[in-house]
Amino acid sequence: MTTLALLSPEAAFEGRVRAALPGADVVRCWREEHLRIDPSKVVDALLENGAGVVCLGPGIPVDALLDVADAVDREHPEVSVVLVAERSTAVLDRALAAGVRDIVEPAAGDDELARALARAADTAARRRANLLGSSEPEETSRIITVLSPKGGSGKTTVTTNLAVALATRAPSTVAVVDFDLQFGDVAAALALTPEKSLADVARTTVVDATTLKVFLTPHPSGLFALCAPETPAEGDELRYDHAASALRTLAESFPTVVVDTAAGLDEYALAAIEQSTDLLFVCPLDVAAVRSLRKELDALDRLGMTDARRHLVLNRADARVGIEPGDVENVLGMHADVSLPSSRAVPFSMNAGTPIVGTDPRSAVARALQDLARRFGDEAATTPATARWPWRRDAR
Repeated sequence: MTTLALLSPEAAFEGRVRAALPGADVVRCWREEHLRIDPSKVVDALLENGAGVVCLGPGIPVDALLDVADAVDREHPEVSVVLVAERSTAVLDRALAAGVRDIVEPAAGDDELARALARAADTAARRRANLLGSSEPEETSRIITVLSPKGGSGKTTVTTNLAVALATRAPSTVAVVDFDLQFGDVAAALALTPEKSLADVARTTVVDATTLKVFLTPHPSGLFALCAPETPAEGDELRYDHAASALRTLAESFPTVVVDTAAGLDEYALAAIEQSTDLLFVCPLDVAAVRSLRKELDALDRLGMTDARRHLVLNRADARVGIEPGDVENVLGMHADVSLPSSRAVPFSMNAGTPIVGTDPRSAVARALQDLARRFGDEAATTPATARWPWRRDAR
């Protein structure tokens, strides 16, 4: 059970927090002297009941709240902080520096507050396990999240080809999940017609391994896909906690999970990043794309999302557009794991829903994608095909 400490003089807001995080033990802490004493002493009072999440505000000057957030980050990095305050550039900059997990405006709706607190509780549980140690055995599953700040980078092409290549090496041990909830293309890229999707996860009260397997769509390669909802409206039904829970359950059941995401850093991408062992960034040779990716990397650093291993794929790396692969690597501070050449066969394969690693394995781009899979798949290749869900490849 999550224990949440609330620092606020507003009793009515305590009711909103309790409704937003049902089942949590919410303890409101407030005395006028909290505005005058050392923030470290305020933190001691807040955390005397072992809270994993701290919600700061409303009803307190934002500078005082940020002083407390600084003290929490300095003395208890395993605790996740949510700040309730009006957003501004100055507040955002200082909040990021203080390790604040989320900022929620006082006038925000109950759904937004609930999502922020759920994200904080999930983050706190993992921070506590990492920093304080856990009696649970360490998970061996690999979660690879594919990211790009801009659309059209080739992210879904890399996701689907990587997943198929890994599944071909070790059938029934790989799952792919499409976290582009509005316009996800994983199903189309794999020529799948899913009967169930992530929308069904949102409509299910309890999602466990047995339930989740009903929502998966098999692919001839031995891959299993959890596809995006059919319409953007259905995508809106899925909350952060739904996405995080589904990914966690997949990781408990498959040795390798590959996650496609929407462009940028929405809440579903953050849910995946927080659980990932590996982040795979896709970047074409385009100045705007490189600048955007540099900003994305900086944002992840400032959010403290630095635990996962980072990898770089340069897409259309042979394009003569006035920028060289080495220039991109220097700007990003990363060495490219693979460079994918331009190929007309790639859009043809995407349109046909037949990943190029299967249809034209001898092509230069397919060989590069297979090399990428080998970098990730050495351990997966030695995993018996009878994975934790030992289904037949022709399962329905």
